[in-house]
Amino acid sequence: MAKGKVDRRVQRTRQLLHDALIDLILEKGYDRTTVQDIIDRANVGRSTFYAHYLDKQDLLESGLARLREELGQNLAGDDGAEGAEWMLLPSLALFRHTGQQHHLFRAMIGGTGIDVVVKTIDEALTAHAQALLDQLIAERGQPCVPPRVMVTYLVGALMALLTWWLDNDMPYPPEQMDQTFRELTVSGVAAVFGETQ
Repeated sequence: MAKGKVDRRVQRTRQLLHDALIDLILEKGYDRTTVQDIIDRANVGRSTFYAHYLDKQDLLESGLARLREELGQNLAGDDGAEGAEWMLLPSLALFRHTGQQHHLFRAMIGGTGIDVVVKTIDEALTAHAQALLDQLIAERGQPCVPPRVMVTYLVGALMALLTWWLDNDMPYPPEQMDQTFRELTVSGVAAVFGETQ
């Protein structure tokens, strides 16, 4: 029984620290945020912070595991939209997830995003797109563009649109952003496999 209480307390303290970090990143930026700022915002003691994390980088990186997990779950979903056979990234699911968690993503990748977070998202998207491209290659043969170039282009385009969308306070709904991404990319992917869309 006592163990359950300790676990809940630990979980609550970690959530307070993560929330404080996100709020401060939005207000001041990651580089200008200190451990003292975080513990003041979370209203916990310095020893409590260091019982859980080595430093603010460790706190940030611990939050990336949750981000990776959520991103992986969203990438596994099928958008079910027209032209989906040519989609190497489930952009609708990603825009919807980003919209629901906009405060987190805006802090992490908007504007002057944190390099380690941007790299984590980029790696997850790249791995997912590469796996889907490998399936397309097995079914359709080699494209006329090197596969790694295709993946890099598509992931870069999606990251650029996500960042722009967040930096501009999400002026369009996720469905419109998804449609824009598809219009810009689906016919290109089909073309490199020698088909028209």
